[in-house]
Amino acid sequence: MATSKLSTLFQVFYEPKAAFTALKEKPAAWLPLALMMLGSLSVFYWYFSTVDFAWLLDHTLSSQADLKPEAREAMAKFMTRDTMMYSTLGGVLIGTPLIFAVFALYYFIASKVLGSNLGYGKWFHFTVWISVPTLLGLPLMAVQVATGHGQISMEDLNMLSLNYLTVHAPIGTPWASFLNNLSLPALWTMFVSFVGLRVWTERSTNACAFAAILPYAFFYGGWALKIVFSH
Repeated sequence: MATSKLSTLFQVFYEPKAAFTALKEKPAAWLPLALMMLGSLSVFYWYFSTVDFAWLLDHTLSSQADLKPEAREAMAKFMTRDTMMYSTLGGVLIGTPLIFAVFALYYFIASKVLGSNLGYGKWFHFTVWISVPTLLGLPLMAVQVATGHGQISMEDLNMLSLNYLTVHAPIGTPWASFLNNLSLPALWTMFVSFVGLRVWTERSTNACAFAAILPYAFFYGGWALKIVFSH
């Protein structure tokens, strides 16, 4: 079974239609979920264990030029190595399954609109499987940690973000967080979700493309509009 799921995991990259055809009946996604969570936990633990924390603190505070001195001092006291490490690791442990649960609810509702009778549980596993492209970022993050000599910022860990690949907007600027969160794996995940929806719901190309794009358009579009109108 594990060997079968491992082959399916690789198949998501080069033949997603066949992968989701096989997954429709037995979609259990514990293998990719474990790889995502354990991989993320390992990389972030390694990062915070080896980073030059004085440098990281200075880098982070320097991006907050508009902070009042007392606020800057309070922030510096709060931002300890342990605080940042365990909050990040806790975010992975709690946030990852929570995000998958929310997206699964979206796909469950969207599937009902599309006329599918698949249950919520299957859509949870679907949500994990379409996120398999994000695994590509983990070895690259490890490379950054290994070669950064302790002075690599958190935003530069993600070598596949549009910010890292294109404009290099400095932390603290309006578009930096937006572009750091939008990455090539996110765009790939959107495409894989379209393919998976076509296979699992057997609905039209246009309907499945709309359902696949909608949550990303809502999230990133809303974020972009907020930046445009607030600056």
